[in-house]
Amino acid sequence: MSIKTRIQTFTTLLLIVIMILVHFSIYYLFKNLLIHNELEDSVTKRNQTAEGIHSIINMETKEINRFLGAYLPTDGMIRIVSEEENQLLYTVTKESTYANLPVNYSDSEEETIVTYDDELFAVTKMPVIWYDGTIVMLELTDNINHIKETMTVLRLLLLTASILIIVPTFLAGRVLSKVILNPIQQLNDTMESIQEEGKFHHIPLEGTKKDELYKLKNTFNHMISILESQYEKQKQFVSDASHELKTPLTVIESYSNMLKRWGKNREDVLEESIDAIYSEAIHMKNMTNQLLDLARADGNWHLTMERINLVELCNEVTRKMEKIDNRIIFVTWEKEASMVIGDVLKLKQLLYILIDNGFKYGANQMKIHILTKPQGIIMEVSDNGVGISDEDIPFIFDRFYRVDKARTRDVGGIGLGLALAKEIMLAHHGEISITSELHVGSTFTCFFPYKEGEK
Repeated sequence: MSIKTRIQTFTTLLLIVIMILVHFSIYYLFKNLLIHNELEDSVTKRNQTAEGIHSIINMETKEINRFLGAYLPTDGMIRIVSEEENQLLYTVTKESTYANLPVNYSDSEEETIVTYDDELFAVTKMPVIWYDGTIVMLELTDNINHIKETMTVLRLLLLTASILIIVPTFLAGRVLSKVILNPIQQLNDTMESIQEEGKFHHIPLEGTKKDELYKLKNTFNHMISILESQYEKQKQFVSDASHELKTPLTVIESYSNMLKRWGKNREDVLEESIDAIYSEAIHMKNMTNQLLDLARADGNWHLTMERINLVELCNEVTRKMEKIDNRIIFVTWEKEASMVIGDVLKLKQLLYILIDNGFKYGANQMKIHILTKPQGIIMEVSDNGVGISDEDIPFIFDRFYRVDKARTRDVGGIGLGLALAKEIMLAHHGEISITSELHVGSTFTCFFPYKEGEK
């Protein structure tokens, strides 16, 4: 059963159950109210008749019948019953069939509803003192069969009302289910279309921005945009990785062929081939390690977070880099105890990447400046290299992106370092940005926000 059918069936059945309960309640409350009013009216007539009986003194039977007839209900009966053996003393009625109603003496006041010959009667009784001093029972019977007719009309009205409510509600349920399920059907159709065509599609946005269905469509479109962006990045990543691996593999294959042909006889070929193969193997190893780091970043790194003095960390890294590159790196700070929460190894890797990047692109000296702000710690890594053009800056952190396409990988790298630096900052809930000017230099700004309760 489809969701649409289930919504229609559920809403209709729920409405029917509610209406049955409400209508039964209305029906029986109204019926009880009518019966209660009729009994009260009969009791009033009975009490009036009982007061009149006190004025009866030595009347003849005809006069008593005429007297009681004055209190007779329009469609009813008055009876006087003796206590001795339920003896019926007087009966006054316009309908002879009413006299067949059973006689039951009672020495207390009673009000009951009696069904006789498929008709309803309100029967009220009470003991009274007869004119001769004996105690008799006064019984007043009133035909209230009109209640059945009223209730028949009420049943008809309730049934008609039910039909008039259920039919529009059923149709409204269809419309409502259509309104609710249309966006879901659109989502399903769009996803099937994406599967069949292999292309990403968006759902047209309709309705108000506060509408939940509008938000559902908007969220779906946003998700599709992210997937499309990630898919394009993946395609570009695979293309770039294939291109980068193709060159070293070709070089290794070529030198391997040279070794097979002349390597055994010519030492110069042997040495050149071994150097080339070793160089390309190191290059592939470095690229593979960076690719693995980026892949781990996509799947979330498992970092060992601890409090780190960023000034001490920078001094430690720069001392090693100065010895390796034989160039000058200055470290300055506003506050010596600039503490951040992070992973030591990853933050060292971040510094190695930024410093190495500066030296690769023409810098002969670099500067690291650490500032303490109310929102967090800022680390600026500046160089006096060739700089980066405004056209390249938006793509500088993309994987395999190189500022100078003509630059060899020995000088410019493979374009994964800055992408890895960005992932490291994201893993530390921080941000990295760049400002640069051609032929002047570049500055990478790393922002480490304070966590709650940290300063």
